[in-house]
Amino acid sequence: MAHRSILKHIKSNVKHWYIPVILGIFFMIGGFFIFSTPLASFITLTWLFAFLFLVSGISEIIFALVNRNELENFGWLLFGGVIDTILGLILLNSMELSMAILPIYIGIILMFRSFRGMAVSFELKEYGAKNWFGIFILALIGLIFSVMMVANFTFGAFTIVYWTAFTFIFLGVSSLVYGFQLRSLKKHAGRISEDLAKRYEEIQEEINRAIHKE
Repeated sequence: MAHRSILKHIKSNVKHWYIPVILGIFFMIGGFFIFSTPLASFITLTWLFAFLFLVSGISEIIFALVNRNELENFGWLLFGGVIDTILGLILLNSMELSMAILPIYIGIILMFRSFRGMAVSFELKEYGAKNWFGIFILALIGLIFSVMMVANFTFGAFTIVYWTAFTFIFLGVSSLVYGFQLRSLKKHAGRISEDLAKRYEEIQEEINRAIHKE
């Protein structure tokens, strides 16, 4: 089953692979912006978070829908995009969030994105992508920083700002690598002929029948 799934994706062309790349760039820019303006007001930071999550959510919804026949985890991507969009809208209507609540709220969102990044890395591993472990490590680092945001919010405003910036940057790099991995899979898909793919499937079916034969 796993091999057939891999073959299915190798034969398919992933559409709009550049969306994760663009999202990664947005998150990295957001992270560096937070670094450069640590004294920005909560309202400014909240607007920034809301904008990033809205853009990310809507883009991921589009990406998941157009690739629903190419990516096995499109359901999780779609779910994640919906969640990001909803949370972004909530942020837009919650500008009065205090410093005691904002880092916890943002930390939970980024924690969720980190888990998704780790899940994506394992799927890329099944596809034979070489850099899947790098995405896993980046998502893991993002998870650690997001946990720090939630657990150590009493350390002060500057600490929270820097935790947030680090998390944005690492998740941005993770999304960037993911997009280029999809591009690589798409690039190599054309090297497999339909005849070779058909013969591969037939061999896999024959092996499965032999394994399950009583």
